[in-house]
Amino acid sequence: MFCSYCGGKLDQEARFCTYCGKEPSSAPKELIQETSFPPQTPNLPIQKPPVTTPKPASKNSKGKYLLFATCGIVVGAILLAVILFAAGVFSSDVKPKEGSSGKTIEGPGFSTPEDAAKAYLNGLRDQDIDAMLATFAVESYVDNYDFEASVERMQSYQMYAEVFLPNTNDYTRQLNVTARRNQITRQISIQYMLFNTPEELNEGSAVMFPVEDTKAVQDFVAKFEQDTKNYVFKDLLITGTLPPEDLAEMYLNENNLQNIAKQAKIFGADEDDVVNIAITFKADGQTWVFCPQAVRYDNKWYLQSSQGNLAILLNLSPYSGGIAPF
Repeated sequence: MFCSYCGGKLDQEARFCTYCGKEPSSAPKELIQETSFPPQTPNLPIQKPPVTTPKPASKNSKGKYLLFATCGIVVGAILLAVILFAAGVFSSDVKPKEGSSGKTIEGPGFSTPEDAAKAYLNGLRDQDIDAMLATFAVESYVDNYDFEASVERMQSYQMYAEVFLPNTNDYTRQLNVTARRNQITRQISIQYMLFNTPEELNEGSAVMFPVEDTKAVQDFVAKFEQDTKNYVFKDLLITGTLPPEDLAEMYLNENNLQNIAKQAKIFGADEDDVVNIAITFKADGQTWVFCPQAVRYDNKWYLQSSQGNLAILLNLSPYSGGIAPF
């Protein structure tokens, strides 16, 4: 089932959309045509087979050179140029992606999609939201996002989509970047709620108490506080990687690969630049698997979503952020 507001894929029993936070209608219209696969539960033993990383895309570096014209003495001009070069004013590197504040939410990217996924898990262990956000493509995602391809695939305009405006000017770009960041942060929050708060809160609705039932309120708050103190992933230890097809045979199905290719077009990437990863780890006395989707921009890998195509094939909870006991 899909959210009737943003078109995001939802669990059949979800009461709230994990992408836009809206409550989907009772009979949402399926706006995206995707192949339906039977749910599969990961039950394979932990192993560490080699992971084949897609060949890197050619890097299109755009050098930016500055030319100074001076009217003074030639020797002085040369000395000035040398000083400026040493200080880094002249550079042949790729121009950094900067927001209005001169900083970016996304980090510098990673050499492999597995490295991006592992960095997210390390941030999850350390409860470092900035480090977790830095593993995602944010500015690069917005800058490469094909707005027209998204509207065409959805067959409608969705105001609550992750990139909801065309990048016609710096202001709309800033709004898109903010929306992208908020979407990722909300997924991190929902993931935390699932694993670290009272079970009843993961029903997708608020817990109601009688007005005068002070004891029930006190018990609930005490339980809530205790659950948030006992952090599930504080001892997280990464143990290995698995090829997606080892967990879900349908991953290599032609229809599924075509679906990923259609997603890649919206992301402004080639189909080889979108991959799904399975990272195994231990935490809280049990083994887990993390199944995000990664995207490559300028030959650097970032997470596109913490809950990717593989997680959907495995029928993981939309609240899980791609993580489940293994």
